[in-house]
Amino acid sequence: GDDYFSSGLSNDLTWLQSRLEERFEIKTQRISGKSDHEKEGKILNRVVRWTQRGYEVEADPRHAELVVKQLEASSMKAISTPGVEGKEEDDTEEEYQLSGESATQYRAIAARLNYLSTDRPDIQYATKECCRDMANPTSGSQRRFMRIARYLVGKPRLVWRFDMQGYVGVVEAFSDANWAGCRTSRKSTSGGVLMVGSHPIKSYSKTQAVIAKSGAESELYGIVRATCEALGCLTLIEDFGEKLKSRPHMDANAARGIIERQGLSKVRHIDVNLLWLQEQAARDLVPLEKIDSTKNCADLMTKHVRSELIIRHTEYMNLEFRGGRSDIAAQLQSTNKIIR
Repeated sequence: GDDYFSSGLSNDLTWLQSRLEERFEIKTQRISGKSDHEKEGKILNRVVRWTQRGYEVEADPRHAELVVKQLEASSMKAISTPGVEGKEEDDTEEEYQLSGESATQYRAIAARLNYLSTDRPDIQYATKECCRDMANPTSGSQRRFMRIARYLVGKPRLVWRFDMQGYVGVVEAFSDANWAGCRTSRKSTSGGVLMVGSHPIKSYSKTQAVIAKSGAESELYGIVRATCEALGCLTLIEDFGEKLKSRPHMDANAARGIIERQGLSKVRHIDVNLLWLQEQAARDLVPLEKIDSTKNCADLMTKHVRSELIIRHTEYMNLEFRGGRSDIAAQLQSTNKIIR
């Protein structure tokens, strides 16, 4: 294999580097606060940076630049959100199917945005919705793409901050769902964020495979997904020699009530997911926590939210916008008002 990275004590990394160089020709970067090491490097074109407060990780900035360039949005006015909900999303004219070169370009940009969205929770939901149209893109799909590009004009860079912190023994899993959010298929979206202390580990936005009959059912599918993600993260952490616990958070009282009671009651159509999650909760492997809906950062991955909520949720996840035309000072001032 290639393109690997290692983390450890300085002496151990020196030993590993010397053993590898005995057999292979390798290029090595050492990133740390030491004077003889670099302060910034790249891992698969992601920028890793050492700072006085800890480490930072940033997505390859070229992807946002190329999306803006390919859609010729660089001279357009920047906007504050990557998408809008409801009637504002409707086209003012009848949609038509894209074909030929236009459809090919759409799929190419969709693939690029899909890769970028792994490191950009703020555009994950908008990108996921656009990727659902890859098979049959329309003029409406193209318009939604253009909105993401104009958003990236204002916010081209998003940095994940991993500030130094003490030992944390719990993986916090934040879960949310948007019931029947898709107006075409009426499928719901599950969104989630995994965090260890103030460190964001993963975020996701996924369309649910089945059509939920109620908001409680869609929230249940969402918390099942978050629980699976958390348990998978615990297994990975255990492979590194640490043993942590998980704690899912949800803001839906109805779904939580279904999970905490025993048996199927009147929800037999969701029995497999329900009984599995009931078992995990009963064994105290995933003790559910109630969280206020306004403070649930997973909300960012389930629907288009207002600009102030984007700032609030990204700040809670210890993410920081940099660059672009947007006024950073004004953003911070707005955020301070929200926090107060």
